[in-house]
Amino acid sequence: MNEALAMEAGLLGGNAPLEGALAFLASRSKKSARQVPAPAHEVFKGIVDATEQMLLSVIETRTSAEFNQVFEVAWPRYASVAIALSSFAHSLVPADVINRLTRESICEVEADIREKALTAFGASIRDQLLFTVWTLRKVSDVLTQISAVKADPSKRKEDLEYCSHFTTYALRAQFSLECLQMSLRLNRPIYPEVMDGLQDGLRSMVNAYAWARKGLALRVPEDDSTMPIMVSDEEDDDLARSSMQDMALLLDAEENQ
Repeated sequence: MNEALAMEAGLLGGNAPLEGALAFLASRSKKSARQVPAPAHEVFKGIVDATEQMLLSVIETRTSAEFNQVFEVAWPRYASVAIALSSFAHSLVPADVINRLTRESICEVEADIREKALTAFGASIRDQLLFTVWTLRKVSDVLTQISAVKADPSKRKEDLEYCSHFTTYALRAQFSLECLQMSLRLNRPIYPEVMDGLQDGLRSMVNAYAWARKGLALRVPEDDSTMPIMVSDEEDDDLARSSMQDMALLLDAEENQ
């Protein structure tokens, strides 16, 4: 995690429960208007519209320097809004509705990627997007398990630390994912140097999954050998791709148990 994200990690986790960190995804579902109270949906819509302006400012950049400059402003705002929206959603919408809409939102993203990403971005980035969504689905499953078991109060310090790291990595990956979704929706091409930055962000979903699993292990202890790999910023593309392959094998093993 680079220095900027490390600084954010101390701010974003806060006292928010790990299991609620991605509740804002419910607002992205096309079916939310029919399943949440009208006032909540209006808030969802307003915040989503505001968030899209942040994303648009990113995908319109052309160089790595421009991307980094805009990212440093947009991402912390995006993350803060996502956390606030997650808290709002949990306050007004039943947990089962949030969980259902979150699953539907993930499915909708996957469908868009399968339909459009190959033509827009090529096979390599399409596959990375599908892997990111797949990992996001596994993350969502782990958070559902976490919500069913309370952490030991004596482990609260570790729980908050894991939550902070998880939230930072998960929102970093989600930010990149939503930027690429917007590019698909608007048919807006992304310059190569900007795509490199967004791909780096997508890789953060692997680390988010690892921190979520650590949070679950606080509640339901597991063998450390089953924990997924974390990918550091210093590793090159070959190692990142290798970690993605290892992660896919891990997920396949879990699903076949």
